[in-house]
Amino acid sequence: MRIHFIGICGYAVSGLAVVAKQLGNDVTGSDEDAYPPTTDILTRAGIKWVDGHATANLTRWGKPDLVVQGNQVREGNPETEAARRHHIRLLSEAEYWGELTADRYRIVVAGSAGKTTTASLIAWILRSAGRNPGFRLGMAVKDLGSAAAWGSGREFVFEGDEYTSAVFDPRPKFLHFSAQLAVLTNIDWDHPDVFPDPVAYEAVFRQFLEDLGQEDRLIANADDPTVRRLLNRTRANVETYGLRGGADWQGRDVQIDGDGMRFTAWHQGKVLAVVSTRLPGEHNATNALAALAASVRLGVPVPVAVDAIGRFQGVSRRFEIRGQVRGVTLVDDYAHHPAKVRATLQAAQERFHPGRVLACFVPHTYSRTLALMDGYADAFQGCALVVIGPIEPARERHLAHTVTAQDLANRIRGVGDVVTVDSARSAAYKLASAARPGDVIVFMSVRGFDDAVGKTAEVLERSPVA
Repeated sequence: MRIHFIGICGYAVSGLAVVAKQLGNDVTGSDEDAYPPTTDILTRAGIKWVDGHATANLTRWGKPDLVVQGNQVREGNPETEAARRHHIRLLSEAEYWGELTADRYRIVVAGSAGKTTTASLIAWILRSAGRNPGFRLGMAVKDLGSAAAWGSGREFVFEGDEYTSAVFDPRPKFLHFSAQLAVLTNIDWDHPDVFPDPVAYEAVFRQFLEDLGQEDRLIANADDPTVRRLLNRTRANVETYGLRGGADWQGRDVQIDGDGMRFTAWHQGKVLAVVSTRLPGEHNATNALAALAASVRLGVPVPVAVDAIGRFQGVSRRFEIRGQVRGVTLVDDYAHHPAKVRATLQAAQERFHPGRVLACFVPHTYSRTLALMDGYADAFQGCALVVIGPIEPARERHLAHTVTAQDLANRIRGVGDVVTVDSARSAAYKLASAARPGDVIVFMSVRGFDDAVGKTAEVLERSPVA
């Protein structure tokens, strides 16, 4: 088929576009405000795309048989309207994935946090076991080489996003994937632009659980109180995991192991193995335990799974160490929700102790920044310096500003100092002037804040460290 993708440069949509081309389709697309690395990935794949939306884009390379749209595309998009006028079939990215994988065994990892790492680990373990799974993830993975692949094996691993599928398809993405094995990591209110309160947010996860059938399996995080409370809403075969005790799969004796973590995995009161992961932070021990439980239930031998977990290098921009300049370590991370910020900084404090932690944070969307302000207030505790960049409006860039970076800075407590900046270059100078050997600077943003990491490295290179 000839398939046109609207919003082709999003992580999820670009992965689907590449897979669609690999399956022999003629793929084209468009987006706006596009930026690497997805733009480079599409170009290398030989996919024709244009930056900017216009009616002419729909038929620029010939009339498509199918139009697939990402969830960041707004109502009234000229290409969407043209597709409707031409009676061309229009699907959301998630719905098309669901159709493509209808005959695969679908593993779906859902939750507010940890789903990218957990889903990536499961896909990596299956590949290490020779199973060659397909996968659809929210970010490129070093070990897997991409964010999506078709694979030739029976299994297909999805990172299950709870956000709406498209402007014309309000269903959460993960409902399209029809999980046969589901992993539920945690539930912590997010996306207030779609879910106005925690009750609305919780409801979509309740639906996710209710959609599982008696033949399906659910592996759920018993350490999360909301997850525990919802377990009676599913007909699936339930197994729990956690670090706090009382779960079917337990991680005990969790401790820092070099640059990562180590724990002893137990299953129903029996020791399985000692598991080591290169990923720092207790939250990643939990993610590794979930991946181990899912993989064993998929028939992977425990030693194979444990070995794969130990070799896993991690997801791009998930606590990715970008280097060390003049004794200062630079870490790049995708964290944007308060819980993710807190977990990332805690991991940095544990790993680089007794060095100081400096943070550079860019809030993502006005709605999230405003609604979760109380959570951000305590998320940076222990940092010597917090530098706040301009809010990334993303899908809300055409809306009125409801909150500012300074509003957020005024609320943050428990840190040495908080400042706001208007550019990545300004952030680099602030951070470099405050840093000293042994410090770690953690950069947290969705879009990479105009390579603030690289700019800080440049300033550090030519400036004496305090």
